[in-house]
Amino acid sequence: MAWKLGRTFQAMLALAGIAGSVMAADIPDHPPTFATGVKIGEITSESVTIWSRLCGPEGTEGAPGLVTIRCWPAGNPERLVEVKNVPVDPERDFTCQVVLSGLLPGTTYEGKIAAHGPDGALGETVALHFKTAPVASQPAEVCAVIVTCQGHETVDDPQKGHWVYSHMPSHNPDFFIHTGDVVYYDKGKAMPVSTNVPAARQRWNKMFAYPWNRDFHRSVGSFFMKDDHDTLKNDCWPGQSYGELTWEDGLKLFREQTPQGPLPYRRIRWGKDLECWLLEGRDYRSPNNSPDGPDKTLLGKAQKAWLKETLQRSDASFKLVVSPAPVVGPGKAGKGDNLANKAFAHEGDELREFLSSIPNTYVVCGDRHWQYASKDPTTGLVEICCGPINNAHAQVGSNAKENQAMHLYYGGGKGGYLRVVVHRVDGIPRIGFLWHGDRTSGGAINHELWYSKTDL
Repeated sequence: MAWKLGRTFQAMLALAGIAGSVMAADIPDHPPTFATGVKIGEITSESVTIWSRLCGPEGTEGAPGLVTIRCWPAGNPERLVEVKNVPVDPERDFTCQVVLSGLLPGTTYEGKIAAHGPDGALGETVALHFKTAPVASQPAEVCAVIVTCQGHETVDDPQKGHWVYSHMPSHNPDFFIHTGDVVYYDKGKAMPVSTNVPAARQRWNKMFAYPWNRDFHRSVGSFFMKDDHDTLKNDCWPGQSYGELTWEDGLKLFREQTPQGPLPYRRIRWGKDLECWLLEGRDYRSPNNSPDGPDKTLLGKAQKAWLKETLQRSDASFKLVVSPAPVVGPGKAGKGDNLANKAFAHEGDELREFLSSIPNTYVVCGDRHWQYASKDPTTGLVEICCGPINNAHAQVGSNAKENQAMHLYYGGGKGGYLRVVVHRVDGIPRIGFLWHGDRTSGGAINHELWYSKTDL
């Protein structure tokens, strides 16, 4: 196969600051594809980040080229927002992230993203669909879907991927949150463990080449959080390595493979009645095995100060603190990696006391491999765990009989996804947490809890 590097593409690489990183022998004749997908993320009332990766025509290998994005309000193509000829970065696995700004709030957008070869030849074009957030003063019905813990070893279909991605769009969700463990570097049954950067990238690429997974993320806006397995390895902390894969590699890879903003902790405001805080649980933590006390932290000083300050001044009817791992628990025997464990008891007590002092505040967490809702016996703080993405990835977990004082719902051995619904009944805001099953139940509701705003 002949390969070439056109002058136009050289100039665009130079403008992107990556001139010289691609040799002529690296450029294919054939226009590229989006075989490993497009991800729509970091949505606000006026902006969105579009992530994409270019592939060659024969599989998931990366390919150089350009992307053009066009988006417009549904039914109103005159309000076109367009970004042309953005080069992907060969040093970042042939990916790029484009921020579209100046969008209309509370609006459904349609669009297209087109792949071009280095010479401008048109490759694959795929449709885009997403919703922008309503302004903070506007009451609006909200539907969000949330998952955690998905692996290659436990896909529902080895060709199609994880079934819930084909089912969640039936709710017409406003946005999606992945609370972490998007991939598992340290699981090696379906493919070898990922102990270096190329192997880690291959794991990401395969995960989003599954058609169910891939197609979902070009039609629903997403927010990606990371946990231990998609940072490095089980229960990891800063300074550790996994084979040749360093901690710094893990952080860079997550930012490379998902749409990201300037900070890993951030907020989602979706109209008057819902605000979400997405916590970062890896970057700033103390080692799990260090002595507990006031200086030991999982969140870090800056993130904790941000959380307290922004939560106290929020005027949203409901406040969801979304954590990659439990804050209330109960956790799993022998663990020392999260705020529900004795290893982080000091900060865990501090955070539970603070969060319970803010009316209409709930914790939503991932990481645990079973669905549950629990209520802290000391503070009354309620935690909602979405559970893993399917039953194949589920565990029985902590013993329900031993934790009856805490459990509002115990779905041991159950996976699927969590749906969060916010609406008003007779002018009173209500929030619902609905746990759905996986493919084996056709996504049926396993359990649901509803709460009304209390400080009217």
